[in-house]
Amino acid sequence: MVKNDSGSHISGTLLPGCQNESDPLRDQAIERTQRDIQWLVEKHGLEDTFLDWAQKHVSLDMDDNKPLSRLPCANVNATKNWKCPNNGTSACSGCRLVSYCSKACQRIHWRVHKQDCQDPICSSDWLPAWANEGRPPSFMQKEEGEDWLKSANKEKEFALGLHLWGNVPAVDTLNLSKNEGSNTANNDFALAYVASGDLRNVVRTINELPSDYSGHLTILLNDREPLVVIRNILLLIILGTIEDSVQAAEVALHFWYSAFVPMVHGSIVARIVIKLLERVNGHSFSMDLGKNSIVTGILSTSTLANLAMMSKSILPIGDASNEIRRIKFEPSRIDRHHCAYCRLEPSHRLASLEFRRFGIVLPFGAANNLFNSTNTFLFSAQGRWLQDDMATPLESWKIEDVIKAGKGHGAQRADLYGCLYFYLSDQLRLFSDRLKKCQVTFRMFDRDARELARDVRSGAFEHHGLPKTAHFDRIDVSNIIDTEYVGIPNVLADWASLLNTTNRHSTLLGYSMNWVPKEPNAQPGEKEMERLTTQLFTMGKINRNMHPGVVLALLKYYTAIYDNSTAFHDHLRKQGTEEAARKAGVKLKSKHTIVPHRICAPLDAPSNALPLFPTDESWYLNVRAFFVYYSRSRSTSCI
Repeated sequence: MVKNDSGSHISGTLLPGCQNESDPLRDQAIERTQRDIQWLVEKHGLEDTFLDWAQKHVSLDMDDNKPLSRLPCANVNATKNWKCPNNGTSACSGCRLVSYCSKACQRIHWRVHKQDCQDPICSSDWLPAWANEGRPPSFMQKEEGEDWLKSANKEKEFALGLHLWGNVPAVDTLNLSKNEGSNTANNDFALAYVASGDLRNVVRTINELPSDYSGHLTILLNDREPLVVIRNILLLIILGTIEDSVQAAEVALHFWYSAFVPMVHGSIVARIVIKLLERVNGHSFSMDLGKNSIVTGILSTSTLANLAMMSKSILPIGDASNEIRRIKFEPSRIDRHHCAYCRLEPSHRLASLEFRRFGIVLPFGAANNLFNSTNTFLFSAQGRWLQDDMATPLESWKIEDVIKAGKGHGAQRADLYGCLYFYLSDQLRLFSDRLKKCQVTFRMFDRDARELARDVRSGAFEHHGLPKTAHFDRIDVSNIIDTEYVGIPNVLADWASLLNTTNRHSTLLGYSMNWVPKEPNAQPGEKEMERLTTQLFTMGKINRNMHPGVVLALLKYYTAIYDNSTAFHDHLRKQGTEEAARKAGVKLKSKHTIVPHRICAPLDAPSNALPLFPTDESWYLNVRAFFVYYSRSRSTSCI
């Protein structure tokens, strides 16, 4: 058995790649098969034929690996490639992470499941490594001189990476019912995501359109990171061109979030990449997404080179598994992971550990033996994991909605990633349907956000469907308002003039993630800590029996219930944002109608309103981020 940093074993229902890491012959055979197929297809010009076959093969493969609509019985035998065909209806009373169709299945599977159910990390008296070892956690130690530099340089590889998944929940950037109104089914809208990151906000926005929406939606999607842009384009093509929305959602879900995928998924994505490359003319491309939608764009040489390179990339699953373990189980980072576990319920700790080990978004007890191919779009061409060691897709979506969706499909709230699987399946199936029924034009760019604004205003993209008269009903600038990126004054100078002057609800919105350490009053002082400690006792988030070492991991709770709105406005003032807004002809909105000032706060509440936590899972969210809106000064929606 393989031990992890908590002393836990790796369970029996595993990835074949992780199960058989000592069998390089199998990895080589899979890699050789993939290369042979790719060579034959390209040699004989069979790209379209193969893509059609692969998409049909998903249907033919349904009995073995069909997308889940209900939680399956957890009685699975991976070595025999067998699983119980029934739904799981009765949860394990110990961990509630898996469910069975009968007592008989539960008894048969107990030999395997007891290793998870009795995992020490599920124990109510589990403690982080630093508490067990009687030392301060590494993230609170102050190192100086060469020691600090050595430690910082060592952690860079694990703590820094590309942001392929969002770290604040997805937002419906239109929120029509609170802005333009629900009687807008025929209206055209133009949206700009100028530092888009992934597609989560686009998915939520399109899914929240009125069911009878018949207008035309134009969406500018820009990110300066080539791999982010490539992944977004491929996701759109997957969701727009695979006819069956259930199949499309399944391929897209695992392409987006799972480190390992069924081999047929990898074949479909590989053929889509080739098809996309065929559509490139110089630096521009255009591809239909069904009958009504289209994705076009202008891509840099760097992005095109990355796309071509990724089309040839094959990473054996054993190598990928070893790389995940190298990054996510680096000993010097154990305290960071255990700090996160301290804020989780016991079963949620194990669910998170399971995803950290294997990186597949599935119900905890679902069969995963057919996930036998590496998702190379989460790794570099050299086989390196692209993100940091703490990356999780759970941060990208509203956790209350995730749990609710999971329960609707039979999952238990303990099974975080099972709930996420069902939530994403619902969202992506709906999004795929919407792409095919609505008229949506995506214009993709991979530019620096400041350069893009100048080029739009100058008419540089006139021949690519983006005239210099282009204006937008929403401009989402993400977190580039933080001073280490572009900053609010520069964002307003670049983008405010591109707001739609004929729509009084047109809004530029963004959020600050990194402001708290820069402001002395952003976190509670000694007196406030005493008051907040009493409050947290009352709320049940800390208790007198708690190990003192665990409390160190719960400081996030103090900020969550602390009003730091004055400190945030001081932060804005120090940047000269009021003068910058005046010059740009916009005004800071005090009443929010798209997303609240702080995550979990009421939408229409003032900026000093504290987050509300309707469920225990709500506390898992990052509520330090502050959202800001700017609208045209003459807008009657400004207060």
